[in-house]
Amino acid sequence: MPKLAIDARRLVRRMSGIGHYVFQIARWVARLAPDFEVNLLLDRAPSKEAIPPGCNAVVLGSYLGDGTPLAKLYSPFWLNRYVPFYCNRARVDLFHGANFVLPFRLNCKKVATVHDISFIRIPYAYGPIYRRYMVMQTKRSLDTADAVIAISEKTREDLITAFRVKPEQITAIPIGIGDAFRNDYDHNYLIKVRAQLALPERYILHVGVVEVKKNIGLLLQAAAPLIKNGLVDGVVLAGRDGLGADEIRRLAKELGLANQAHFLGFVPQELLPGVYIMAKVVVFPSLYEGFGLPVLEAMACGTPVITSNISSLPEVAGDAALLVSPNNPEELRQALERVLKDEGLCAALRVKGLKRVREFTWEKIAAKHIEVYRRVLRGGDV
Repeated sequence: MPKLAIDARRLVRRMSGIGHYVFQIARWVARLAPDFEVNLLLDRAPSKEAIPPGCNAVVLGSYLGDGTPLAKLYSPFWLNRYVPFYCNRARVDLFHGANFVLPFRLNCKKVATVHDISFIRIPYAYGPIYRRYMVMQTKRSLDTADAVIAISEKTREDLITAFRVKPEQITAIPIGIGDAFRNDYDHNYLIKVRAQLALPERYILHVGVVEVKKNIGLLLQAAAPLIKNGLVDGVVLAGRDGLGADEIRRLAKELGLANQAHFLGFVPQELLPGVYIMAKVVVFPSLYEGFGLPVLEAMACGTPVITSNISSLPEVAGDAALLVSPNNPEELRQALERVLKDEGLCAALRVKGLKRVREFTWEKIAAKHIEVYRRVLRGGDV
């Protein structure tokens, strides 16, 4: 029985995209490949719900909190001290670094997932220390991994171009849609979500970290005249603060949206589908994305989507969204006005979106991960 170990620390944090990725890959590997022993490496004890059936929770070291200077220093120490000790002692056959980085001194095969290279493509959206750290760690993972998984064809191309990785070393495998994202929730659930989050009646939605690279300023500029004309009541921003959040809040005030821009902060998974469903339109105007999961989440909830025409976003959206330049607020304003006024267009986008998301099931995606794992273990080309 091959022993698989996965860096699963994101399972014991506030669940975000990478946390859901780890959970679903582990869940489906345990289902589809019962010959694998799936070990999830953590730095603190998980809740019962955090560990998928058929997987083992392995707690190593200690938990020192999130975001503090000490925690940031401890993270690479944990990865390079506790993980090799466990993997080498337990005779792990394959380690999956699900969030860019791989530890040193591993006596087993290694797979790394690289989610994007935004720290290269949009350097001003990151602090200089973090940017240098990510460049160094990503290069090292690419140099030492037996196989690399990129979450889109665009990310695969970026890695080949920026790091001169051999094309045959990288497999592009997309991200899937969680079971919670669907459009059949009952009215009582929606009432609860609206009341708990104090959502306006008619709103434009953005889901993701409130930060520079998400290009939220463009969204606010495009939405402001539509709000003032009464076409929509406000903009809802669902996501924690990141680099540039204060400037985005200031811009909202300057545009006269002090009361119409609703900053929700982190929204728990159990409420997020309702936020998507009740939105008139979801806008995701990012300057760069390795994938762009909110695009698919919105489609799965039956909500029309407008997104950027660059990076991986056209690849993810297909023909099921309106694509606009992320540098042209007037183009976005016009697209918003079309969606908000044209119910026929909205209906067409909903139908296309629900069809599009059927291509991104976690079962299919995990099966492709298993193919990579087996090839690496056989020593074959990926």
